[in-house]
Amino acid sequence: MMGAPEVPPNRGIPFSDLITGLICLAGCIAFLVLAFALPAGHSTGDVGPGALPKQIGIFGIICSAVYLLTALRGGFAEERPEFTESHRALAAFAIFAICLAVVPWLGLAPALALAAAVVTLLFAGRGRLVRAAATAAGVWLIAVLLFERLLGLPLP
Repeated sequence: MMGAPEVPPNRGIPFSDLITGLICLAGCIAFLVLAFALPAGHSTGDVGPGALPKQIGIFGIICSAVYLLTALRGGFAEERPEFTESHRALAAFAIFAICLAVVPWLGLAPALALAAAVVTLLFAGRGRLVRAAATAAGVWLIAVLLFERLLGLPLP
């Protein structure tokens, strides 16, 4: 006998996902507004120092909007990773906030590398120290080789 299709229970939209999406969207919009304050290029065809920050801001807005729409549709209702249910999310935020505060003394590349390594240590699993060291080395290499050497951008 055929019955009614089984309807999954409505778990609602997790409040933390909505807050996360809204904060990320607001932060990316603010980043883009600040990027538009950077000077334009000096000659025809020159993209100027504001081009990359504008692209990052637009990409962040797109990613934040997709995250927010997914959360509104209940796309994360089945997934409840341990990271958002613990204090690790707040710890990661605090680590990167401290990273920004120490940039004047350490420099951008070492501060980001150190912060990325410490955040990596927040995740459980085998080889945490190796993953943290590899993450730090990768972030530092991207900052130094790509941005400083290849693109010629001076990092603070």
